[in-house]
Amino acid sequence: MLNSAVSLHTLAIGYNVRVSVRKIALLALLAVTPLLASAKDAALVVAKNSKVTAIQSAAFIKAFKSAPARLADGQAIVLVVKPLNTAETQAVGGKLLAQTPEGLTQMVANRSIIVVNSDAEVIRLVSSTPNAVGVVDTYSITSEIVVVKVDGKLPLEPGYLLHYH
Repeated sequence: MLNSAVSLHTLAIGYNVRVSVRKIALLALLAVTPLLASAKDAALVVAKNSKVTAIQSAAFIKAFKSAPARLADGQAIVLVVKPLNTAETQAVGGKLLAQTPEGLTQMVANRSIIVVNSDAEVIRLVSSTPNAVGVVDTYSITSEIVVVKVDGKLPLEPGYLLHYH
């Protein structure tokens, strides 16, 4: 069991320094804060009136294995993303679609993916297109859309699949 303080002894100087475990944890957190600040989550979003509230990554990968993309119930869907070289799109391509950058380019050619220039355009298109699913940065979420759980988790939850740097 841990004590509330740890005694450190410096041989060169010859005195004890008492440092609390809480202070050590705080210092460790401050040391990794710059790394945490650069980590982000992409949010999978749908229109407010969509019946989709959660997806399983395996079902999503399967839906996009052929063109046009179709869910298990046969319903066609389209994915709306920002340019293919953005971190959010790369995260979705690799983690949720199991695709290489070349595979994503082919999916754009097959019209399973629509590429737009900004999060605002993703939100506008998703909110006005039936069966569209979009990918945005979590800080761009508005009241026009609803965030979809991926494998039972929402953005910012530990273990969320669409976490990227």
